[in-house]
Amino acid sequence: AKQGLWLVNMEPSFLEGKAFDNREEGNDLKRIRRLQPIRVAGVPEHFNIPWHLALESGSFEEQGIKVQWVTEGKGTGAMVKRLEEGTADIIVALTEGLVNKIVSPGNDICLLGTYVESQLCWAISSRGNNASTKKPPIKDIEDLQECTWGISRYGSGSHLMATVLATQRGWDVSKMKFVVKGNFESLRNSVNDGSSDAFMWETFTTKPFHDSGELSRVGDILTPWPCFMLAARKQFLDSRLEDVQQLLAVINSSAKKFHASPEAVMEVVKRQGLQKEDAQAWFDKVHISAERFISEAALERVVEALKATGAIPPEKEVKLEALISQQLSELRRDIKSMKLYKHPELVVALHKYLAHKGLSKGKINYVDVTPLDLNIYFEDSELDAVIKLLKLDAKSQVLNFGSGMGGPSRYLANKTGCHVLACELQDDLHTTGVELTARTGLSENVTHIHGDFHLVSKHLRLSSYSSIVSWLTILHFNDIQTLFKRCYDLLEPGGLFYAVDFFELGKFSEEEWKVLHGDVSCHSLHGSVAAYKVDLEQAGFKVFSAVDKTEEFKKYTQMRLGKYKQEKEQLVQILGTDVYSGLLAFYETIADLFAGGNLGGIQILAQKPQGW
Repeated sequence: AKQGLWLVNMEPSFLEGKAFDNREEGNDLKRIRRLQPIRVAGVPEHFNIPWHLALESGSFEEQGIKVQWVTEGKGTGAMVKRLEEGTADIIVALTEGLVNKIVSPGNDICLLGTYVESQLCWAISSRGNNASTKKPPIKDIEDLQECTWGISRYGSGSHLMATVLATQRGWDVSKMKFVVKGNFESLRNSVNDGSSDAFMWETFTTKPFHDSGELSRVGDILTPWPCFMLAARKQFLDSRLEDVQQLLAVINSSAKKFHASPEAVMEVVKRQGLQKEDAQAWFDKVHISAERFISEAALERVVEALKATGAIPPEKEVKLEALISQQLSELRRDIKSMKLYKHPELVVALHKYLAHKGLSKGKINYVDVTPLDLNIYFEDSELDAVIKLLKLDAKSQVLNFGSGMGGPSRYLANKTGCHVLACELQDDLHTTGVELTARTGLSENVTHIHGDFHLVSKHLRLSSYSSIVSWLTILHFNDIQTLFKRCYDLLEPGGLFYAVDFFELGKFSEEEWKVLHGDVSCHSLHGSVAAYKVDLEQAGFKVFSAVDKTEEFKKYTQMRLGKYKQEKEQLVQILGTDVYSGLLAFYETIADLFAGGNLGGIQILAQKPQGW
């Protein structure tokens, strides 16, 4: 017994350096290591409830592993330090902080997978009702362009997200002013004593101070990447790989059980002290995936943002594969890898256009933004035709999935008085859409919802929409049959389904498929108009029309590209070279695909029958 105790307390580095002559001694070492708990560190916040549930239920012990939870209230930097000092083995930390550390020389930390897939919402706060400073209150995000930002430290999330906001709004990042204030309390004090003008912090943590009037809420911004990931040192993984695999399987299962539990919201209330409505609001938006997949495009965005702050030298080449554990995690391409969405060109272009027109803040008319927020083929003429085709009026309840910045939804609502639920996956497009809808005075008619439509649609009322509309969004879905069936269930009897989409007119070359996968985020297409129609009918629809629009789309994309090139000088002055070039590259890609003769376009009108 004494010998066993002595072995357990030996330094891991010593054990790892021993040479063993046979398999039995190797198995003895594994058993010894299994007696040592895996120390997992995380912040004392609601995201980590699945860890506590798994520990309390004995789920880790059932798999033969010991896990010890370490609460670290000082955030990502402190948790990384724990990894380096050997007082934690795995950490649950902010994505941007982890990437920033991993790319620095001389460390062996790597990402294990995505823990919280949803983005973190950062509230933008300024001085409150009883501020001692005589500075005027800040009421609009645009008023922050030349402000002094309070940050916890350089390279922190509060620093990084301020630069992300500036990038999205088309501001000059090099002119931003920052003052380091340290912790949350000091940041709150700084906006009220006037030493800073605004700061960012997690929205639910900040909400009580907005409610009390100590702070004012100017707005918010979502991280353009999953907010929490898991990380560990490679040396530790080499010594405990099988145990870590078991641990990750347990936390994946615990996260799924948490989301499925009818008691989940009350668990958040009990453990975190939130009001029930706040806990419900958080739970409705969060997705704790706890999986091995890591978004390639998300990591690219993190690296770009860190370069913008100077945390990573702009000239440094970062290989994404080097950031992850090759044994446990896997990079995945998703819609954010699409050339149009990899960088926030659409959002930046819109804000720069509004600034050029002197419309950066205050109330605007919806037609003020239609040149840049519609983003559908044939713009307003297409929408006018849809209004007529679907017979939209003030009684219509319309669902628009893949709504982008909300331009089509606002157009339909303003023209007809209909009510539109606009569902968008891309966080920056959704946030911009919410802002524009409020500024155009259409919030009573257009409601925005953010998330994956497959997940969001499970929470929508069945048989309640008179029309569902979609423009060039279906091509991004993998399970199209499930999508069609979900749309059928959401429509009221007699409701209409209208969609514009791509299909495979001819056999794509290997290079064309590569472009479709990588630049357009399209993984499968129907092989013909007839095949498209069959899938709709199998979902229960009665198809009124399935029209081949290839020639019209081909001419439109060529015309759009030609016009864009022709107006280069004017557009570069408004948008800047980088934004112009990014949009140009996407327009060229689509025009080339149609010119190749294998990409087809289709327009669908189908109905959920009234009865049989």
